[in-house]
Amino acid sequence: MIDKNKLYKVIDNFKNCSVLVVGDIILDEYIWGKAERLSPEAPVPVLEVDKYDYILGGAANVANNIKSLGGKVSLAGVIGNDLQGEKLREILSSNDIDNSCLINDFHRPTTVKTRLLAHNRQQLVRFDREVKTLIPRETEVKLIQKIVDCAPAVDLILVSDYAKGVLTETFLKKIISLAKEMNKPVLIDPKGLDFTKYCGATLITPNRLEAAQATKSARDSAPVELARKIRQQMNVEHVLVTLGEEGILISSEDKIKTIPAVTSEVYDVTGAGDSLISGISLSLIATEGDLEASVIIGNYAAGVAVRKIGTTAVTPEELKNIIELHLMERTITV
Repeated sequence: MIDKNKLYKVIDNFKNCSVLVVGDIILDEYIWGKAERLSPEAPVPVLEVDKYDYILGGAANVANNIKSLGGKVSLAGVIGNDLQGEKLREILSSNDIDNSCLINDFHRPTTVKTRLLAHNRQQLVRFDREVKTLIPRETEVKLIQKIVDCAPAVDLILVSDYAKGVLTETFLKKIISLAKEMNKPVLIDPKGLDFTKYCGATLITPNRLEAAQATKSARDSAPVELARKIRQQMNVEHVLVTLGEEGILISSEDKIKTIPAVTSEVYDVTGAGDSLISGISLSLIATEGDLEASVIIGNYAAGVAVRKIGTTAVTPEELKNIIELHLMERTITV
């Protein structure tokens, strides 16, 4: 039975928690307008632009979720020396997110995902501006030094990998080693086919397909077996395999348990994983390591996120509301 008051107490304690988010930073650009005619130059709609919106994406969205949930957060990563990079810093500052650990790289642009939308919701096209080659050694050294300076003041390091070239194998090895020296947990939201670069992390959160690919297993392999392989092959303490409607599998040396999915109206799954790991991170700090309670709270945070359109952040009030609603629905069902 879920103890609502216990969960609320954990959420109220988020204000005493500090997280360093490290990863690939993205600026989501939304261009809104009306599309009521075709171009005479080609059979494509003409968008008459009304407004532009800029939203934090990638690791920046994770940092935004940490802040929105009430925690203290610093963001470390690489952006371009361009107008989009300036816009990112401006939004981070306005959201009270520490961006002193950002590095401007003169040789690569800020990663931007631009969406053209008509009639409020209809997406006409998306185009991405990015360079996914690995960051140069010089940039990597500068970023590591920023993290070395920042890490002593935080409780946990959260790595958000979007496979844009910042999280190199040598970089991750040094960050995980640094965290171990300081006795700080390292949580990983992974990307890609090779998880060996995450060796030694405290916790990793792949979905079922990512877990199967990383362990070179069949797609229909049992999640328990996939998680066991990751723990053994990557020397990771805890593996959380997200299973969509089937919930989240917790796999540790002394615990195997599935946390049921939160029944929710799903409007958009964009950013749900960011909200999940943000909730888990803050809860692990607030509970001093209660993994099951942390996954339950993170699961509720993801449940809030899927009810919203687009990349978004979750607030403590929304988190408490969905817990209340979920427990009421369970009582009625019973």
